[in-house]
Amino acid sequence: RVTEADFPHVLPGETAAISLPLNVPKNGRAYLKITYLLKQGDSLRPVEHELGFDEILLNNEDGRNQTSLKWRAEAAAKALTLPPLTLEENDRQLIISGKAFTYVYDKRTGTFSRLTVDGKDFLDRPMEINIWRAPTDNDAPIKEKWTKAMYHLARSRAYTTDYSLTDEAAEIRSHMAMTAIGVQPMMTMDAIWTIHKDGQMDLNMAVTRDMEFPALPRFGLRLFLPESVNQVTYYGLGPNESYIDKCRASYHGRFESRVKDLHEDYLKPQENGSHADCDYVMVESPTAGLKAFSGNRFSFNASVFTQEELTEKKHAYELKSCGSTVLNLDFRQNGIGSNSCGPELLKKYRFDEETFTYSINLILETGKD
Repeated sequence: RVTEADFPHVLPGETAAISLPLNVPKNGRAYLKITYLLKQGDSLRPVEHELGFDEILLNNEDGRNQTSLKWRAEAAAKALTLPPLTLEENDRQLIISGKAFTYVYDKRTGTFSRLTVDGKDFLDRPMEINIWRAPTDNDAPIKEKWTKAMYHLARSRAYTTDYSLTDEAAEIRSHMAMTAIGVQPMMTMDAIWTIHKDGQMDLNMAVTRDMEFPALPRFGLRLFLPESVNQVTYYGLGPNESYIDKCRASYHGRFESRVKDLHEDYLKPQENGSHADCDYVMVESPTAGLKAFSGNRFSFNASVFTQEELTEKKHAYELKSCGSTVLNLDFRQNGIGSNSCGPELLKKYRFDEETFTYSINLILETGKD
C-alpha cells in the first residue's frame, strides 16, 4: 500500500519513484497488479472504493508456462514404465490403445469420436473443429456474411489420413478442410496428432484460409464433456470474461469457477464467457478431469449451453442446458467491437489471417479421489 506519506517532498504535478520489496518468482509468468483506491469517500462511494488497476508484466529468468512444463515432465516420467501403444485400422477409424486408454480417430472428420480412460468415456459427442460462435449484438452487421458463408454449418472433412507408430508414440497426419453444403472449402488444414504412451494428446495444425471468405468468428476444438466435469481452473485473464479487444476489466491470475458460473446472462443470448491469453485450463469432476495447455496462449469457453442454443434463442429465459459441459479451446476469436451502433471492428482485432498454426495439448485423467 502506497500513500502520500511515502512521498513527503513531492509537490502536486511532480513525479517520483519508490522502490517496492517485490518477491518475483524466478519461473513462470509474473505480473505486478497496482490497484487504485479512493482516499476520501463521497455520497456514492465509500473510502477505499476501487477506482481501477494497472498490470505490469515483470521480467524474470524463465517466463514460460511452468505448469505445462511440470505436466510434461510428469508425463515423460510415467511413460518410461508403460508398454508400447497398439493401433488398429478399419475403413473409418484408427483405434489407438494404451495401458489404460482407448482413443478412436474418425478418418472422415480428422477428429476423435471417442476418448476412454480407465473405462470412463470423456466425450458425450464426437470432437469437432469449430469456427462458429453465437453472434453478439455487435456482430449484427457481419452475421449476414457469416451465415452466407455457411460458417454456422461448417464441418471438418479429412481427405487423406496416414499414421506412424513407434515404441514411444503414435502420429496421425490428416489433410483436411472445413466445408459446408453449397460453398467451396473455407480453409485447408494439415493436422498432426501425436498420442503418447501415457495418453497425452498433442495437436499441431497448419491452417490456410480461402480469403474470399469473411473474417472468422473463431477457430479451435469443441468438446462435449460429461456434465459432471463442471469445475474449472485456469491461468489467464479473469475473473471477468475477456476477448482480444475486451479485457481491460480482467487481470492475469489463477482462477477457479463452476462451469455454470462462467456464463454471462445477457438479455439476448449470444457468445459470452470466453477467457483470453490462457496458459492452461483444467475442467474436472471429483473423479476425472481434462487438462488443456499450449506453448502458444489460447482462449477457452466452458458452458452448459451450446453455441447453437445461444444462436437460436431470442431471450435468456428460453435457454436450456444441453446436458454436457461444452468446452471450446480456441486459437482465438474475432474481436467483439462496437458495430451494433459504432464503427467496424478495428483490423488488428479481426480474425482475418490467411495462415496460422493452432497447437493444443490434452491430458485426460481419472481417479481424482
